[in-house]
Amino acid sequence: MTRLILVSWLWAFSFGINKQWVAGADPVLVSFIRLALALLVLLPWLRLPRSGRSAAAGLMGIGAVQFGLMYVALNYCFIVLQAYQVALFTILTPLYVAMIHSRRAGRAPAGLYAAAAAALLGAALAERWAADSRTFWSAFAVMQVSNLAFAWGQVAYRDWRRRNPAESDVNIFGWLYLGGALVCAVWAVFGSNWAELFSYSPQRWGALLYLGLAASGAGFFLWNTGATQVKPGVLAVMNNLKTPLAVLVSALVWGAYAGMRPRDWLFLAAGTLLITGAAAAARRPAEET
Repeated sequence: MTRLILVSWLWAFSFGINKQWVAGADPVLVSFIRLALALLVLLPWLRLPRSGRSAAAGLMGIGAVQFGLMYVALNYCFIVLQAYQVALFTILTPLYVAMIHSRRAGRAPAGLYAAAAAALLGAALAERWAADSRTFWSAFAVMQVSNLAFAWGQVAYRDWRRRNPAESDVNIFGWLYLGGALVCAVWAVFGSNWAELFSYSPQRWGALLYLGLAASGAGFFLWNTGATQVKPGVLAVMNNLKTPLAVLVSALVWGAYAGMRPRDWLFLAAGTLLITGAAAAARRPAEET
């Protein structure tokens, strides 16, 4: 679970960095750049899986959904929403993880859904903002595409690794990044203005380097490999730890919550405790794998 906690902190900073210096750029180009940089992180260790090219194609398919589709939808939302609002719209991800795992495993343990519900409530307590009806429903719908893609991918990789225990994560994970990058590249060829890249400021390129190398390159590798080491309930819950952490970072670093009142801090603390408590409860041996 240590890997999931570390990545949650990485992503808590990513929301503000994305909104501060990257939002407004073509979301498909941004997605391609981030995944191309992520691929560079693991490229020196990339090897063909033991079961051959078909396995590599399967891993690329997981990456195309989990990273390619997810990122395009996510970066679109950064154009119309505040960073903490994007964080709020991710809170249904634990429920999607529970549903997808249940369907793939052929069973629906009550404890798994209880953990997901607790994580959802904890994130809802932590996030407090006034909805703008002009963007709420459209952005909410797009974010659910992003959430579903991310949830499906992490469960799919977890299952793939359990079927292929002899594989080394560091040797195969780059195939996921390649699949995601190719989806974004093809999309960008037909719908993006590549000349936009020449107008990016040094600050935007610096932000993209952090987002691509750290948040994506290291972050997704640590997250998916960490997902293989925990129970489904823990994985579902940990998807929402980034939400209260993003609120905390927004308050202390980006000043997005300058007007937070004492009760808002109380809700933030309560939400964080609920999420961490749910994760601890989900680690009990009775939880199904």
